[in-house]
Amino acid sequence: MSNYNIQNIGMLLSYFIHPMLISFATFFYLVYFSNISIEYKNLVFTICTIFSTVLPIITFYILKKNNLISDLDASKKEERLLPMAFGSLFFFLGFIILRKLNVQMLIQGIMFCGMINIMLAWLITKHWKISIHAITLSSSITIFWIFGYQNFLIMILILLILIIGRFLARAHDMTQIIAGIFLGIISTFSCFTYLFLQQ
Repeated sequence: MSNYNIQNIGMLLSYFIHPMLISFATFFYLVYFSNISIEYKNLVFTICTIFSTVLPIITFYILKKNNLISDLDASKKEERLLPMAFGSLFFFLGFIILRKLNVQMLIQGIMFCGMINIMLAWLITKHWKISIHAITLSSSITIFWIFGYQNFLIMILILLILIIGRFLARAHDMTQIIAGIFLGIISTFSCFTYLFLQQ
């Protein structure tokens, strides 16, 4: 198999675990299928989807159209800063709206953790290309773990798919991927546990 085909396999795996898709899936499951008591589920899910997925996707396409990023994966380290700044802003606005609507604190916490993780990724990316895929996926896995979905083998398998996909796609080296995984876990667990589980 050629290097080109191997890289394409890595890119395909990366699309399945794209941060925007992971955010969408996380909110979808927790809003509709978890034990969290939410009065207006459709409204809450719509707000979460708009600010965690729809607006970031639109932003990427606008930046690509205006040649501010070279591809929709923002492969170059320097090109990631602007999309991440917008992403952090969108998560912040989503959090504010959820808070104003007095949505269950646990859902607010997921949006808030997303904002914090993007801000940390932005600060690191100014100096070093950490894996945003790894941060987002490990953050979602941590949230599911906190909510009691503690199937260790499935979580390890998902993380292995992440590692293989990003490595084969040549998007990151192993250190950048592992660092992203640990940042996502530590940041999300600390933020969510101490700010939202205590409410």
